[in-house]
Amino acid sequence: MTKYEAKSSNSSNDLDIKRLSRELINKPSSSLKSKPKPKSNSYKVGVALYFMSGQIYKTPEFTVDDIYDALQQNKRWLDQENGGAINLGYVVRYNPYKFYERENHGRA
Repeated sequence: MTKYEAKSSNSSNDLDIKRLSRELINKPSSSLKSKPKPKSNSYKVGVALYFMSGQIYKTPEFTVDDIYDALQQNKRWLDQENGGAINLGYVVRYNPYKFYERENHGRA
């Protein structure tokens, strides 16, 4: 038998069920936890803009109310502080987005 051939049908007897169940029971609980949530509750509410092209632009500079007001006033362009502008004519959807403060992990 070469190493690429399948084993005989008795391969199910090769499993040590007791050993496998012990490994599952003794598995550290830290490996079962989900992603850690942000520790700090401090955040700024901005907006996520979804464009026709499929792009998503998230900015803390504007809120949902700002976008709504601009659309109600038939404004097509929304000027940004950095000198850029957002063309609202291509926005298909927008919703609030929370920007959490990042914790400094020793990076400069």
